[in-house]
Amino acid sequence: MSERVKQLRVVVEAKDYEQAVAFYRDTLGLSEEAAISGPGGAEVTILDAGRATLELANPAQHAYIDEVEVGRPAAGHVRLAFEVEDSAGAAERLVEAGAALVAPPTRTPWDSLNARLDGPADLHLSLFQEVGEPVLAPDYPVRTERLALRPIDVERDLDDLHAYLSREDVCRYIPAVPRDREQLRQAYAPGRRPSVLRREGEVLCLAVEHEGRLIGDIVLFWHSKEQRSGEIGYAFNPEFHGRGFATETARALLGLAFDGLGLHRVIARVDERNTASARVIERLGMRKEAVEREAEWFKGEWTTLVHYAMLEGEWR
Repeated sequence: MSERVKQLRVVVEAKDYEQAVAFYRDTLGLSEEAAISGPGGAEVTILDAGRATLELANPAQHAYIDEVEVGRPAAGHVRLAFEVEDSAGAAERLVEAGAALVAPPTRTPWDSLNARLDGPADLHLSLFQEVGEPVLAPDYPVRTERLALRPIDVERDLDDLHAYLSREDVCRYIPAVPRDREQLRQAYAPGRRPSVLRREGEVLCLAVEHEGRLIGDIVLFWHSKEQRSGEIGYAFNPEFHGRGFATETARALLGLAFDGLGLHRVIARVDERNTASARVIERLGMRKEAVEREAEWFKGEWTTLVHYAMLEGEWR
């Protein structure tokens, strides 16, 4: 079996480094993962651009996209494409920050609204906004007996998010690391935590509200349209542990996966040491299918992962 690539990282030399960082981090809204200094004045900033894909196009496709979006040849050998919630608004902000508008948002035959710009570091950019009908767009809030699931409003929810996502014990078993308020504001900015699903590979991210307060957040990964597969995950404020909120929420999340999105198979992966989360998964009726011993190097140590699954026929 070939080695599985874990990440796509595009490395760009920026002659005006400070301008490029300000443009792509502060204006476009890519969150900062790391900033490193080296000898002789060397500096690098690594920005999180969300899900990464490598799109390879032959010359005919390359020319066709330019014709649709710009009306003439415009892109060089490499074009960076960023998905945004509002391509017109994003393009306007980037122009104000120094980008040159190449073509305003144009409706494409594949149901997206695409703008073209030339940005700092000599990068040619596409901003694309999906405008086709979503496959899953719940009528929010989704209510359970005691809770409401709704889109995250980072300004409204910032203090509640920080109350638990800044804690070492909460972040121990999840990819997030303890964050300060500004890091959370960037990570949960509009457009980075979608509340609808349009295509496979996307992630639904929702707030869990109890009596007007956000007490946790949940995710539904849509892995494959053909295989009708997905995955659930969650994080909760320990202040609300022991009251069945995680189980109640996860059951509603499975409802969105099976009844809303029409999935056939949903999985959950749990760190073996996270016994509290495993109990929640087991109370839902998900089956333990596999234990991967020391399967992942995670936060400085080897992690054993326990895999659970449920089929649509087991849901009801």
